[in-house]
Amino acid sequence: MKKKLLVTVSLVASMLLSACGGVETNPSSSSEKEVLSLKFANITKENGAWSVAANKLGEILNNKTNGRITLEYYHGGLLGNESDMMQQLNTGSIDMAVITTAQLSSSSEAFGAWLMPFVVDSHDQAYQLWTTEESMSLFDTLTKENVHGLGYLTTGFRYMLTTKPVNSIEDLNGFKLRTTPSPTILDYWKTLGASPTPMPLTEVYTAMQTGVINGVDIDSDSLVNEKLTEIAKHLTPDNHMYWAGGLMINKDRWNRLSDEDKKMIEEAVAETMKFNVEYVKKNEQDLLEHAVEKYGISEVHELNNRAELIHHVDSVRKAWSEKSSKIGDFLERAQTITDN
Repeated sequence: MKKKLLVTVSLVASMLLSACGGVETNPSSSSEKEVLSLKFANITKENGAWSVAANKLGEILNNKTNGRITLEYYHGGLLGNESDMMQQLNTGSIDMAVITTAQLSSSSEAFGAWLMPFVVDSHDQAYQLWTTEESMSLFDTLTKENVHGLGYLTTGFRYMLTTKPVNSIEDLNGFKLRTTPSPTILDYWKTLGASPTPMPLTEVYTAMQTGVINGVDIDSDSLVNEKLTEIAKHLTPDNHMYWAGGLMINKDRWNRLSDEDKKMIEEAVAETMKFNVEYVKKNEQDLLEHAVEKYGISEVHELNNRAELIHHVDSVRKAWSEKSSKIGDFLERAQTITDN
């Protein structure tokens, strides 16, 4: 009787393991490797930089593993907003996601490091900073989240797209500008005398059309894909912030992977990060070179006192560095990179 019971329990356990995703019976065996289909979610549209990068990551993994590891895509906020996706990533309903550092800063203020003004001057500097210990260790501060950080992706530098010209700090006095609701971002704009107005990106078009806001603080990728230049015709590409998202995987899923698969995914992510930087850099160059004839911009403006502006916001960086030593360490490392 006991022997029959043991056999029954063994069979049930085997069935449950099979239902949970094809776990290897022997991880060291090259002939019985786990077949993985990983659900990947992000907020950008299908033609957005993060969606393109996700597709690239899937292509790399598929090639590296001869189709054994594939990605199942949920682009364009198909599964909800970033708060929804973060919850789904925690529970394992999805396996991987790119979440903006603005959203991550609501879980750990240390991610406000990437929301500091004028951290880097170029995409190459940003890539260098992504891969540093100071940047990657930010994921360790997500102690209440069931995630493992793999790296970063970008949708570009942030610009001002407005319904009237912005050429100086003085032009920002009382200027109603749509922003994300992150405290660090709000502090930045308030320091400059602007009137930051948080609202969902989906409401920006109508808000500018009706005069509720005068412009939007926006990354270069969204600027093009949201077609906001139909309403706002003035562009000030001041590069005041580098917009990044954390690329993460559910921690339970990560811990179940073999060392070989972990290494393969890390290598694929590293390759994808490089691809993403070059992709966005090229698109930004095209935007700035053909802003008028191709993208519907009437005028491209250059801040006539950018150095003063950068100096003006030192207080924001100092205040947040005092709140989080992680932010202070991050900014010190960023300064080392930009100085070289």
